[in-house]
Amino acid sequence: MRQLTGWFWRADVALGGGAKPHRGQRFSAAHPVRLGLVTGAAVGGFLVLFLLIGAATGWEYAFAQSTLLFGLCVAAFAGVSMMGIGYFERWRQRHYGHYPHEIGDARGSP
Repeated sequence: MRQLTGWFWRADVALGGGAKPHRGQRFSAAHPVRLGLVTGAAVGGFLVLFLLIGAATGWEYAFAQSTLLFGLCVAAFAGVSMMGIGYFERWRQRHYGHYPHEIGDARGSP
């Protein structure tokens, strides 16, 4: 396992992972739950748009329980996936010392 993590960090450095994170990376690391909620809501809204178009064109199963459940599951999966990516980004930035809460920039610190 130690060798696998060593390979990961070497590949990450080779791909530019040690560089200072940009604004989007800092946001995803600082607010992973918010990122997941926004992503889930966006995907859910996109699916609702398709359901409304389907209902307008006469698709009889547009608002069936199984269709709505599928849309909810897809939106939840997208949100949880992006939240996981945010926590992974926080872990990666912490490894390189870029995560702001680790260097004392957090609110409430002197």
